[in-house]
Parts: sequence; structure tokens; C-alpha cells
Amino acid sequence: MLKRTVLLSAVILGSVVFSGCSATANYYTQTKKVSPQEPIVNIKVDQDSTALGFINAGNVTRTNYLYAFGTAAQTTIDNGYKYFTIIKPEQLINQYKDRKVHSLQEAYDACDKGDSSFQMALGYGNIVHDNNCDHIVYPTKQVTLSGQVMHKAIGFTIEMHNDPRPDSYVTFDAQKILQSDLLKDLDKKYFKENVR
Repeated sequence: MLKRTVLLSAVILGSVVFSGCSATANYYTQTKKVSPQEPIVNIKVDQDSTALGFINAGNVTRTNYLYAFGTAAQTTIDNGYKYFTIIKPEQLINQYKDRKVHSLQEAYDACDKGDSSFQMALGYGNIVHDNNCDHIVYPTKQVTLSGQVMHKAIGFTIEMHNDPRPDSYVTFDAQKILQSDLLKDLDKKYFKENVR
């Protein structure tokens, strides 16, 4: 009888935890033009905020990072441009220059592994350290019936253009980004400004 009660409690707790996370989290993709005269856009993405406490926080950060690249690429194409360059924050640009980033895979690795990556932002709530990649993480908490949901929005600013700028460490081909294997499992309809 005790084993059944424990098992039943675990099943109920598990269903509350996972249903509470996804049903109550606020998801958004936000793109905001800084100036109508310049092709500069702020990208802020929080699409997979399903971390409960410290559980899954690292995956949320990584997934939102990829969603941010997909959103930047889709926004670039939707506005009639071929390339985008990350122009803010400076700390992320420095990280990319230090790591000699030229592709989405290199950009992903630059913030996922090693010095100045998301190492501290992955699991520690609202604590944001001075690691370069941490400067694009916007952590917030949401209290639900299931517990505390951790949001790990990712934000940066891009400039869109049609010249390739091959000497820049922070310029990306929008079409190549959208065709990347790293984005293949993401829901591409959320690369556009949206609320769900």
C-alpha cells in the first residue's frame, strides 16, 4: 500500500510540474526597430521557458539562444536583407572575436563551452556574472502553482545589410542560419514576432 501511495504521489507531482511549467509560462518573440531610418533591430526571445527552479535551466538558455539566431535571420530576410551583424552588447562581440566566430555553430560553441560562456547563467536564477555571453541572458522568475518557473530570455541588437562583410566576426548569412542543422528541431513559426 505504501509503495502505491508513493508511486501515485510521484505521478501526480510529475504531471503538475510538467503541465504547470508549459501551461503558465509566458512565451514571446520580440523584435523592435530602433530607428525607421536605420536597419537596426533589437531581438529578444523567450520561447522555451520551461525550467522549474534549477531543472532544465541550461537547456532553456541554449534553446532560446538558437531561437534568437533564427529570429534575427528571419527578421533580416523579411526586411529584404541578406546578412545581419550583431552590434550589441560589446561583451558578446568580444567573445565572438576572441573565438573567431564566423558561423552559427561557432557562435553556439562560443557561448556553450569554455571561458566566458553561459557557464554561470545556465543554472543560477537571477545571478548574472561578467562572463561575456551572460550579458545577453535576461533571467526572470515566475511563480506558478507548480513552483517557480525560470525564464531565460536571450537578447541582442543586430544591423541588417546586403553586403557580406567577410572580415567581421559577428556577421551572419541569414539564409545559411535558417538552413542550419542547429535550428532544424525548432518551431520556425516562432522566428517571427509572436505571442503564445
